Amino acid sequence: MSRYQFKFRQTGDCTLVDVSPKPDWEEFDDFVQQFLNDLDAKLVEQDLGMDRHQVRYRVADKQYVLQFEHYTDSIWVERDY
Repeated sequence: MSRYQFKFRQTGDCTLVDVSPKPDWEEFDDFVQQFLNDLDAKLVEQDLGMDRHQVRYRVADKQYVLQFEHYTDSIWVERDY
């Protein structure tokens, strides 16, 4: 069984990711591994910053950026062009 459950919620140009339980800052890498596996996605690049973590990944022929911002405690996905 997966540790995290997540679903996508579209809002304007970005897609919010509702995650339960919500990963904390230090657990984000564990969530990313499961997220990529669940989507059958390929990791392109990962940037774990002080205020925001960004993970570029590909699904089929499309590329996206998964973002986790510390201050707003928000996780979202944007299309990477």
